[in-house]
Order: sequence, then structure tokens, then C-alpha cells
Amino acid sequence: MAVSAGSVSRVSQSLQTLTLLSQLRQNSLNLFKEQQRLSTGQQLLSVSDDPIAASKLARLGQSLDNQEQILANLRHADSQLASADSALTEVSDLLIQAAQIASEQAGSLQGADERASQAIIIDGIIDQLFNLGNRQFQGLYLFGGREVNNAPLTIAFGRVTHVGDSGERTTLVDPQSALSFNITASTIFEFNSSTTGGTAGFTPQLSSDARISELDGALGVGVHLGRINVSQTGPALSFEVDFTGAETVGDLIARFNDVAATAGSSLTLSISPADGGALRVNSGAGITIQIDDVANGTMAADLGIEKSVGAGVDLDGDNLNRRASLTTRLSDLASGGISLPNGVSITNGQQSAVVTFAGATTLQDVLNALNGSNVGIKASINVAGDGIEIANLVAGTPLVVGENGGTDAQTLGIKTLDGSVALSRLNGYRGIHPASGNDIRITNANGVSFEVSLSGAQTIGDVVSAINAASVAAGAGVAADISQAGAGLRLMGPVGPGVILVESVNLSPVAQELGILKSGSATVLEGDNVGQFYQPGVFSALYRLRDALLANNTSEITEAGGQINDAQKHMASTAGLVGARAQAMRARLLQTEDAVTATTILLSQLKDVDFTEAVTKFQQAQTALQANLLAGSQIQNLSLLDFLQ
Repeated sequence: MAVSAGSVSRVSQSLQTLTLLSQLRQNSLNLFKEQQRLSTGQQLLSVSDDPIAASKLARLGQSLDNQEQILANLRHADSQLASADSALTEVSDLLIQAAQIASEQAGSLQGADERASQAIIIDGIIDQLFNLGNRQFQGLYLFGGREVNNAPLTIAFGRVTHVGDSGERTTLVDPQSALSFNITASTIFEFNSSTTGGTAGFTPQLSSDARISELDGALGVGVHLGRINVSQTGPALSFEVDFTGAETVGDLIARFNDVAATAGSSLTLSISPADGGALRVNSGAGITIQIDDVANGTMAADLGIEKSVGAGVDLDGDNLNRRASLTTRLSDLASGGISLPNGVSITNGQQSAVVTFAGATTLQDVLNALNGSNVGIKASINVAGDGIEIANLVAGTPLVVGENGGTDAQTLGIKTLDGSVALSRLNGYRGIHPASGNDIRITNANGVSFEVSLSGAQTIGDVVSAINAASVAAGAGVAADISQAGAGLRLMGPVGPGVILVESVNLSPVAQELGILKSGSATVLEGDNVGQFYQPGVFSALYRLRDALLANNTSEITEAGGQINDAQKHMASTAGLVGARAQAMRARLLQTEDAVTATTILLSQLKDVDFTEAVTKFQQAQTALQANLLAGSQIQNLSLLDFLQ
């Protein structure tokens, strides 16, 4: 802080005055800055004070803003998980109460009146669980998935029905990663944990509008867009094709053909007529083809065309394994397409509907027709992208999907039974109970009989195979498959004077448990629906227990009690999942709080003023200004002699 020098000889008065004014201005500015630092508490008053420190402050400020936002998210997520954990504890307590009722009422000492009164208690437990499923947190539905403004559970057809979203909500725990912080009603109560159908095995064919994202590729890892190199002889030339930015198969074909034509090649890319799921590079007389990937790309390999062929031979690629999507046309779902002229029959509890597909051209149209049946189901494309699966949204009701006089349900793969269904699912999860020897005797319309043992059968497919093998061995000509109704067996045989007849042997209950202990016509025996699809989970088990108590059915009470025990195990697992998420969220919360504290300290060190130092500098600036004023008054104390000089 400069102080004006004394009078300098041979220096004009105006220069002395200007020098004094400059020093006064500078000292006044210094005093003002120190005064501002003291009043604002800020170390930097402008970027020009310290550009490097200002840049650090900007970065730290932005980092602190991000950390504080993440911290707010974590606190919300932590609170929500704590609320969910509390609700799950209440659910577990109610299930314990229901399990105790099932255990007590399964004995032979209780009467119908007592069991009916306990059924009322079960109804109360169902109501409480329903309310827990629709619990709100900060005005939003706690278990509603991503649809937090809509209740996930409702009552339809007299039963609890899931209408909510099953998606997870996530929150950023750092700028690069996120964690889930919710649990859905579908997970807690096991809605949609099991589905029926999904057995069509669609083989979608390529079309020009097929999306690249729908292709698993020849290697099963998708198609990674990039460049390929094409070499040919006759004439000899080569060219590169860059597929970057392509969105459909049509884009790939157009890109290849344009580049080939520009390079003077007659090669063309198209969908292979030999395999509608693959591509073909069309050759010409005397032309050899070799296609390779460029650099470290995998485009040619993903498209199944990384190969070479001899002169005049078309290069056929490998199947690209297209997955079905909502926009997939029915004409592309298989070689030659599929047709759905008859529709399907759906029964869910007391609700029934016939769904027809007139005018449907895409899978979206088919799903819309199924979901618009208003029988409490949800149809969707399965994860593999090769079939349609159906969820029963209504707790405790039997769902059956069968034919409406044709084969549409089989074509769509949505019949309730198929060969992969476990026998343990039959008869409301009671399964079948084979004898030590043969279980059933089947007689065709010509009187030819054969017996079948099902002691080693595990699935419906095993039952069908065992019956058909025994029929072939006996020369009976009887063939077993799934019934038209959709949830039972069907036996078909040759025409004769009698009828197809099924009987039980060795006192085995299997014929009755399979729904075929009866006689049919001369050529067909349609079994009963013993394989209805029930939604598993908490509410289904409780409805089963309530109905068993009202019916005074001890065996059903025991079965329902077993389902409730399974539900308790599931609830313990779900509570563990929520607990693990809560623990991870709490750890992140503490880490973020520490990070916010550390960033705040760094900001303070750069931004906040040191008041002791600032006061000292203020006093120095004040002293310098006063000294300058005093020195200036002495220098500028002019006399007549000064003017004369």
C-alpha cells in the first residue's frame, strides 16, 4: 500500500498531483475491497481477484449442488425403504395369524360353525393386507411401482386384483450408478410371479421394417453396427459398407446396395428366400464373394455373412434370430405366417369370454384383443420374444384358455396346459398320486386295451408320452394330447363299434386326478379341466383357506395352510431384499453426507474470508490512506513562491 513520496525537485506540480491522486484512488480501492470482504465474508469478490481459485470454486460449487441433490434423493429413498420395511412386518404378522388359524382348524375337533367364524377373520386379514398393499407414503402409493399415483390393488369379480405397475424405481447414488429403492405389490404378494402360455415358439421372419434392435444376431449377442469389407473377383474389386446409423433391415439392404452400385459391383443384399430369417448376398456368373469385418468390428459376424463363396454362388447368411415385438406382423411370425380364424375361449372364475382376432395384423392387435376380454388377465410377449404369456390378475380364481372350435390357442401357444407343465400344478396344486403298479386302463372303440404306469411321470408331456408309447406297443391306435378345452387331456382313437373308455386299476386315483375317468365317443375322449392356472401368492392362499373353512373341508384347509407357509417363506425373502436395499441405501447416505461435508469445507477454505487477516488488511489500507492524505496535504501546501517557480 503506497504512500505518496515527498516533493521531488524538477517535477511539475501537475505530475505530483496526478501521482497523488493515483495513489489515493488505489488505497481507497484497497480499503473498499477489504471492507467488502469483511461485510460479505467472501474471499473472492470477482474472478479477476484469483482466476485459478475462481475456477476451483465453480467446479466445487457444481459438485456440491450434485451431491446435495443426490443426498436429498437418498434421504427420500431411505425413508421409503423404512416405510416399506414397516409394512412388510405388518404383512408377516397377519400371515402368522392366518397360518395359526389354518393349523388349528385342520384338526378333527373343530365344527362347521367354528370354521365359519374363522373364515370371517380370514376375510378381515385379506382386507388388512389389501389396505397395506395400497399404503401411501408422502401422498404416493408405496408399492405402486412406477405408477405411484395409482393404487396397485383393486377389487374385481369379488377378489383382490393387481392393476398396478411392476417396475422398479431407482435413484442416483453417485453420478454413474443408481440403486432400486422400492418394492412392488406384485413382488410382495406374488402377483404375476407365474404365467401360462408362452409355448408357441414363434420364428419371426425378416422384413424390411424389422428393427435392428429386434435381432439377436447370428451369434446371439445382438447386432453391433459398424463397417464390413466386401471383396469379389470377376471383375476384381472391393468396397466397404458402413452400417452406422441403420435402424431397420431395410436400411441395411439399401446401404449395401447403394455402396455396391457406386463401386461398380453387381452384388446385392436381400432377405434370403431359403431362410426368411437370414440375409443373402446375391452373386452373378463367375463372381466370387468374400466378406470380412473391418478392424475390430463384428458387424459381418453379427449378420452371419462373414464368409466366402465360390464363383457364381450366392452367399447365404445365418439366421439372425429376430424376436417378436408389438409391431411384428402375423404374416412374419413364422415361415408363411400364422392365421387365427376361430379365436380362443377364456374362463377366469365366473367370468368367460370368446376372443376373436378378426382384422388383427400385428401382435399388438392380438394382445389388445386378449387384454380387452375383461376377464382379469394380462397378455404380453414373453422375455424370449417367441411367444405370448398370460398372467391371471385375479387372486384365487382358476384360469383356463382353450380353443374356440379351431387351433388358434395352440397356434399362439396360450393353451393353459402344455407338455412342460408340472403334474404338481394339477388339481389346485395337489398333483397326482400314482400307484405302485399300473394306474389306468384305456380301451379303444374296437375293444383293444392297454395299461399305463405313471409312477415316474413329472410333467404333462411325460403323461402324454407314456400313454402314446403304451398304445403303440398294444397296437391300439390311441393318441393322447391336450384337450380342446385347454386344461385337460384328450384321447383320440380309431373308429369302432364301441367308445373310448378309461378305467382305474390297482385302486389308483390317477385316472380321476387326470380328469379322464370316463367314456368318450367312438373317436375322442375329452378330459376334464384339471390343470386350471391359479395365480400363486398370498391372496390366493388366503382365499383358498377361507373357502375351505366355509366348506368345512379339512383336506383343503391343510393344503391352504401349506400355501400360506410358502407365502411366509416368500415374505421372509422379500423382507430380506428390502432390508438389504435399505442397508445399501443407508451406507450410501452416510458416504454422501461425508462427501458433502468435505466439499463444503474445501469450498469454505477457498471462498470464505479469514476475518483476522481481513481486519488486519483493512487497518493497513486505512492507515495507508490516512498517510497518503497527510502526505498529500503537505505536498500540496503551495505558496506564492511555488507558483512563481
